[in-house]
Amino acid sequence: MAIAALTFRAENDFIEAIRAYSDDKGVSVNAALKEIIAPVIGFVRHRATTPRNDLEKFCGMLKDVDCTELVSTQSAFNTIDEEMWK
Repeated sequence: MAIAALTFRAENDFIEAIRAYSDDKGVSVNAALKEIIAPVIGFVRHRATTPRNDLEKFCGMLKDVDCTELVSTQSAFNTIDEEMWK
C-alpha cells in the first residue's frame, strides 16, 4: 500500500483544537484526523488480524519533552560491562 502526504490548511483555532484532541487521545494529529475523517467519507481501514507489537501508539508523544535529557539518561546503554561478560 502506497502512502502519500496531504497538506491541510486551517485557521490557528482549528489547528489548536485538533492538536488538543490528538493530545487527549494520545495519538498523532495525523491519526486523529484519519479517525475523524474516515467515517465521514466511508473509508474503512483494514487492520491486520494479528495483534501489533510495536511502539506506534507512542509516536509523537515526546514533542513537549526535552529529549536531550532523555537521551543523556540512556547513554549507559552504549557501555559494555566487561565484568558481566567474563
